[in-house]
Amino acid sequence: MKRRELRVTRGKNKYRLSTGEIVESLQSVGVFTDHAINIARGIEKHYRNDNKKTIRFETLQQKLSSIIAKEVGEEAAMRYRLQTPPFVPITVQSGDGEKVFSRRTLAASLEKLGLSFKDAHAVAQHIEQSLRNEGHETVSDRDLVHFTAFVLEARFGRDLRLQYEAQTNQPTEVQVKETNGVSFPYSRGILAQSLMAVGLGPELSHNFAKRVEDVLWEKELYEIARSDLRALVTSLLIEEAGEEFARRYELMRNVRRPDRPIVILIGGAPGVGKSTLASEIGYRLGIPRVVSTDSIRQALRSLISEELSPTLHSSSFSAWRAELLPVERDSAKPKRKRVIRGFQTQVQQLGPALTAIIERNIIEATSMVMEGIHLVPGISPQQNFENATVIELVVTVDDEASHKNNFSSREKQTLQLRASDTYLQHFEEIRILQEFIVKQAEEENVPVIEANDFDRMVDKAIEWILNAVLSDTADSLQVDNLLNEGVKPNANPVS
Repeated sequence: MKRRELRVTRGKNKYRLSTGEIVESLQSVGVFTDHAINIARGIEKHYRNDNKKTIRFETLQQKLSSIIAKEVGEEAAMRYRLQTPPFVPITVQSGDGEKVFSRRTLAASLEKLGLSFKDAHAVAQHIEQSLRNEGHETVSDRDLVHFTAFVLEARFGRDLRLQYEAQTNQPTEVQVKETNGVSFPYSRGILAQSLMAVGLGPELSHNFAKRVEDVLWEKELYEIARSDLRALVTSLLIEEAGEEFARRYELMRNVRRPDRPIVILIGGAPGVGKSTLASEIGYRLGIPRVVSTDSIRQALRSLISEELSPTLHSSSFSAWRAELLPVERDSAKPKRKRVIRGFQTQVQQLGPALTAIIERNIIEATSMVMEGIHLVPGISPQQNFENATVIELVVTVDDEASHKNNFSSREKQTLQLRASDTYLQHFEEIRILQEFIVKQAEEENVPVIEANDFDRMVDKAIEWILNAVLSDTADSLQVDNLLNEGVKPNANPVS
């Protein structure tokens, strides 16, 4: 005997109830497959036992939502309530009219690109479920092509995306036009990187970048000037994140495209996280040139023999031993003055090389990040740089136990190339150097950042950098205004 078909009524429309479609919709909100099957079968059994032929849409949704909230969680139930129901067809709108979205038709077009039957249908299923998850009941043919192209690039690479564009004869990317007339595709990744630099978390940054792209497509802005895109991002940031993030985003333009180069100097004792912070700052601010003072010291060692400069060939924390007589070295204790004096000697030997590298970058108008223990506020580098925005930071780890643990972590990260035993044997000297560098920073009004939490350390460093760029930009504008008015600015203003 043929089982009767259950129908879902929604207004004047009737749809066939499919347990398979319910399972898919439950899977898409995070319900495990076996659990989803049990829920779908339980729903069908419930209505059949009640001898129902039709089910009101609102009643079905409320029941499914209650089950999900109780057995899985309210967050999953919320996602289910927001999605387009599995039995409601999605309509594709075009200039020729409307048609119902078909997985089979989309998969067939993808097979023509060279995808296997399995891959083509998997992509088509993914696209339909993504549209449902976002609550779409109608979608334009252009938006569908755009979304399909995005999924193809994410799964199979950019070449297949370009093939699909050629097949559909429709551009699938928003073009961002520069002032020189050259256009580049809108990039979620680049915008997300900029947003992370101003303090938004990675997930929020990527979601916001997608939101901007969605707005551009909704407004049919398939080509937009860079300045207009920036204004749109600023406006949306004010609405969704607040004016402070919008202000920081505007500042980021000065960092990424500065009128003059930015030089970021990060000092601190061994094991505090200088190199990790430098790499992260370089990535977030789009500064590819990151230089370590250790590498400069190593280069100088290849040019200057150990006999000529034993201090240069020592570690920063053991340089004091190089100044002792051979008979003194075994019994000598790391007294504070000795450790600092030896370290200062090494810093002074490296000073001219560090200064020269910074000067070279400034001449080339290239921003850079330099990190290393040899960057000591008030001592090295050995001069002020008038044609650049120079920002000094010092990193410290106050807790001794945490500082020691950092050496073990670094040994694992560098595959034991930087053995922790050496650093731990000289931990007393390292702490003496940290105290000295922090004291120098405080005397020179250089920010000292505690490295007890990496994310907070990065956020704090970015905040200092953005504020320094803002201050430097404001000072430059003030000087320009004075010069335009024929007034010579005071070289030593009194605050």
